[in-house]
Amino acid sequence: MNHALDGDVVGESEHSTEPAVNGTRLRRTSRAQTYPSGGTPRLTTTGEIDDSPVSPAGLEALRREQIDGVIDRLTGDDRELPPPFSKFELYRAAAEIGVPVWEPDAKSQFKDRVLDRLDYEWDSASGSFVPIVGDRLVESIERVAETVVSALDSDLPQSLSEQLDKWCDLHGFDSVESETIRTTVARQAVLSVLVKATLYEWYHRRGDVSPLSRDPRRDFQRARHRTDDPAFEEFVLDRVAAFADDDALEAVLGGRFRLLHSVRPADDFGSVYESVTPNEARKAALGQFRTPAEISDAMYSWVTNGDATVLDPGMGTGALSVPRHSRWSLSTDPSHVDGIDRSPLSLLMGHTALTLCGQDGEMRSTDFLDLVPEDLGTDIDGIVSNPPYTAGDALPPAYKESINARLEQSTGLDISVRSALYAYFVYHAREFLSEGDRAVFLTPQNYLWNDYGKSLKQFLLDEFAIKALVQFDSDGDSVYDTAQSTALLAFLEVQSEGEKDELTRFVRLDESVDESTLRDAVRTDNHGETEWGFVNCVKQAELDRCENWARFFDPCPIDTSGLPSLGEFVDIHRGKTTGSTAAFCLSQQDVDEYGIPERHLTRLIRRPELVSGYDFREEDWEALREDGDDVWLLDPDDLPEVPESIAEFGEEIASVTELDLETESTGSKNTVQYLQHAAVEHDLFETEALENRACWYRPRRQASPRVLVQDAGRDGFDFVSNETCARNINNFRGIYNANLTDMELKALLAYLNSHIGQQIINHHTEPKQGGYEKLSISALKELPVIDPTTLDDETARDLAAAFDDLCQAARFEVDQEPVIDRVDKILDRVPEIASASSIEESPIEYPIEETL
Repeated sequence: MNHALDGDVVGESEHSTEPAVNGTRLRRTSRAQTYPSGGTPRLTTTGEIDDSPVSPAGLEALRREQIDGVIDRLTGDDRELPPPFSKFELYRAAAEIGVPVWEPDAKSQFKDRVLDRLDYEWDSASGSFVPIVGDRLVESIERVAETVVSALDSDLPQSLSEQLDKWCDLHGFDSVESETIRTTVARQAVLSVLVKATLYEWYHRRGDVSPLSRDPRRDFQRARHRTDDPAFEEFVLDRVAAFADDDALEAVLGGRFRLLHSVRPADDFGSVYESVTPNEARKAALGQFRTPAEISDAMYSWVTNGDATVLDPGMGTGALSVPRHSRWSLSTDPSHVDGIDRSPLSLLMGHTALTLCGQDGEMRSTDFLDLVPEDLGTDIDGIVSNPPYTAGDALPPAYKESINARLEQSTGLDISVRSALYAYFVYHAREFLSEGDRAVFLTPQNYLWNDYGKSLKQFLLDEFAIKALVQFDSDGDSVYDTAQSTALLAFLEVQSEGEKDELTRFVRLDESVDESTLRDAVRTDNHGETEWGFVNCVKQAELDRCENWARFFDPCPIDTSGLPSLGEFVDIHRGKTTGSTAAFCLSQQDVDEYGIPERHLTRLIRRPELVSGYDFREEDWEALREDGDDVWLLDPDDLPEVPESIAEFGEEIASVTELDLETESTGSKNTVQYLQHAAVEHDLFETEALENRACWYRPRRQASPRVLVQDAGRDGFDFVSNETCARNINNFRGIYNANLTDMELKALLAYLNSHIGQQIINHHTEPKQGGYEKLSISALKELPVIDPTTLDDETARDLAAAFDDLCQAARFEVDQEPVIDRVDKILDRVPEIASASSIEESPIEYPIEETL
């Protein structure tokens, strides 16, 4: 049968009065009513035609009747919703009941009304109209959960309370005593019942179980025995869901038919889960976020073929391992999937998604880091994983020490205890792979430059052929709908030692791309700019674990190998943490209100945005004080009246029924009174930073820096000469002990603020989501700079004078570009800069073996 690609009606044959759909002649059945295609609409009655015009109400009734008829034909017998249907199927059903689908306007309007009634939408990937799983279902889950929360407020059986405590501990939640957590658990319980009902309906359609009754919990227990499917095993959420109102729950369970007909059930389960679970709760739950569809497709295609066994650690809803086109008769879906997750709810969603898509698999509720290859009973051909992102500092200490020691022993590496959880997943995953196997990981990109990433990068170099690293647009929105994590894809393959001298493709995506473009980017043999970003091909043998690999996504066009580092001339430190800026950073009004003496204060530059220009003078500090900004840092010497620990100070305050603000006194008493009020107002008693320092009521002391630079920014980094005795806090980097003359220091500052200097700096920063760049202490120390001590006198004087002019231009708000251009020209006299700038970047063409 010759069907048109989009299923549209192609019109009438000149030899027949019967309409044609997709080249197929439609014969009206005896059940079909005919309606005139032109003129005033008429109603067809038995035996005769009524020539009177149809009223608007009658016309609307006719349209509703036609819509009902089409939906009945698409749905079939004993079904609540139609399965996904094509345009051809829709228009054929409409033509059978007399809708003039050969008229474009009528066809379009009728299609829209049918889809509105069904709440369906077009899915281009499957080429069909599919149920929408969205806000309506989420709202119904939330309504039912409200009927559960009230029950969780009451006294619960001890066994249920213990199970809930374990559930919260497993998912990183606070106790159910928190209203937010009670609501979250209640929503998860309702979602769990809905997912089980969807799986139950799948078995019912196969004839394995009876129709779902108003007692789904009993039905699930029976299904466990009849189907031998462990997904029906009861766990704590089933007990929680038993508190739900029956009528309200039945309305939610109607959503199972939408999920049953979903063409991407894993994505739909994940979307609903994200909607009913607060973002902070999902962050607590091991920092897990759902993988976007276009990324999961590219990851899936890397590891799968028609005969592969795939391991999916941290499976979640199964977005990485479900078949992509389950309705196709020909596919490259894996023969078997082993899904691993600690959460029973995640495994339930993942198992159900795989079942609906016809994918063979086995789910295991365990910690992946406790799993060994022998537990699987089969060889693994590939690993696809979006592992948890939990920071190392957030992991339980005993757990972290245990896995760190175990993986150090298995890898032979010195692994930093600050490693994030995803790094441990990558280390452990290698144990399941053999030569020729592939893996792909979606992780944050922090390990490309962080200290703890050095051991991970060495591990990747030693154990894998790193085929490609893909960096997503750090200047745009996060690739996640609900997280600001910076994403990096690592495409890996296990190869023998002699085969690792290949290329690693550093692929930078400057804009969103579809799955096929992303897949092709990983396979590309091009080097240089593309329509969507940049590809840099680097020999893996030339990669060094101590380098910042992020720089390969945007190589610096200036050769800096002949330049010394900034750390050779100065000391660089971050500002000290206050523990509470609200308590320790004060305005003049605060100081006057409490009568705090100036000897207990130090001048402060509070925030980078308060500094405009390239030098900060006394007059600038005075202007900030007049404007009411925080310009003082509480910095008293030892106060005998104040206990050594913040906890003891809290006990002392608790014993005082009323603090006397009216006492006229000066000196230490005023400062102590301020500390009493600040401790209560800003809740300092459980602030960890205060507990860990020798003098809790005074931030650690530090000298005033010669130069200030912000720790992060969007539009470059200004290096500011500090002409005051003011100190900074931890949102600034400070340069100290500059063993340079004033002229040499100004020459260095001219370079750092020049276009050339900023271009070099830009290649040593750490990209953050949203277009921000972070300038770390280590990056500053290693930053390539000119050597101001070896400049000839004329060049040094000219650079210093140019820096003075730059300060003046900024101060009087005149155009600074001409001055910066002048600095760039002066820098051409510096031999190292002149030779480096003369090097032209040219694309390097490497022959790349096609491996996919």
